[in-house]
Amino acid sequence: MKNQKVIEQLGYTSKEAKVYLASLSLGESHISDIAAKVKIPRSTAQAIVDRLHEDGLMNFYIMRRYKYWVAENPERLLEKLKKREEAIAEALPKLSAIREASRNNNINKDPFYLKSLSMIKTYSEASSQPTLITNSDIEIVYVNTAWQKEFGYSLEEMLGEHPPFLKSGKTPQSEYDRMWKILKDDALFQSDKIIDRRKDGTYFTLRTTIFQVRHGNRKFYIQILNDATEKDCAKEMQDAYTDLNADT
Repeated sequence: MKNQKVIEQLGYTSKEAKVYLASLSLGESHISDIAAKVKIPRSTAQAIVDRLHEDGLMNFYIMRRYKYWVAENPERLLEKLKKREEAIAEALPKLSAIREASRNNNINKDPFYLKSLSMIKTYSEASSQPTLITNSDIEIVYVNTAWQKEFGYSLEEMLGEHPPFLKSGKTPQSEYDRMWKILKDDALFQSDKIIDRRKDGTYFTLRTTIFQVRHGNRKFYIQILNDATEKDCAKEMQDAYTDLNADT
């Protein structure tokens, strides 16, 4: 079963993986032998073998009018994986360019949006507390210098990413569920249970404060991290961000 899962992870179906493994164990065999081994109709086995043949994993020869099928060396699987990796590597620059272009969508060219974001950036940069800002689509639009020093990522690396990019896998899902429930109610969320991961792979936890800021029809989410032993001034921080551009 483990070998079958490995083959499936390369993009093959469960039946295709079973047929290939059956052919490996049978050696040179008729299609009827393969079908019997996998316990599928002969016609189904033939269709799968034909697909695997086209993909380079099966081959055949004919002797005395009979066709014998044989599985190719399993190293072909590794060759196929390498070719896929090469194809992805070749496509990455174009895919990255598409992603970069999507960051510069029309809403981010809205002068009112840019004015609001600029004022929020200025305020967060003056703060010594790691601060992360997302737009209404939960795309990161800014991280201040304190945040970059703490996590090891540059602003350029984080633009357009989503905060789950930083998940460590050690935060209870129930805490994320509680967070979204509170934020959807436009309330202030605080937690000492959020554990994130730095760029170097080490874990990081501070008191997490997240709140929503609206300026006109524009919405941002502000995440501020601070030591749990420091004075809790979350409401004051929220009010300060809200007041930044209250007259827009």
